[in-house]
Amino acid sequence: MPRWIFWLCLLGLALAQPQWTTYCNARFGFCLQRPAFMTPEPPPQNGDGQAFRRGAARLVVSGALDAYVFTLEEQFQQAQQNLRVSYKVLKPTYYAVSGLRGNRVVYEYKRLENGVFYTLYLEYPTAEKNTYDPLIKPMLDSFRIRR
Repeated sequence: MPRWIFWLCLLGLALAQPQWTTYCNARFGFCLQRPAFMTPEPPPQNGDGQAFRRGAARLVVSGALDAYVFTLEEQFQQAQQNLRVSYKVLKPTYYAVSGLRGNRVVYEYKRLENGVFYTLYLEYPTAEKNTYDPLIKPMLDSFRIRR
């Protein structure tokens, strides 16, 4: 194989890998890696998180102090409403729910720690499943609470 084909293949692999950037939230003290190709939306005034968008896909990461109003189990049940659930897990400190809402894939991860709900929510068209499904695990693996 000519050397230029080898380098072209390597370049193609490099371009196929998503680029990541770090998002940190000062109010709730958490950080995670998020896809660099998603554009930040204007942040909320209360500083509880950030939304990112690319076309019809939307990622929201946030913290909330409502842990004494709703339980994790209540949040888990609410996350499944109007959703054709394909995956769900509930543990003592977190849950994850995924499924379809119309022609959109919804993934929600919520963690309860020290009275704070930390949420990662991703929604995207089913046609973009191959783009967004592989991003979920790396984002969750990078999620760190620094409090």
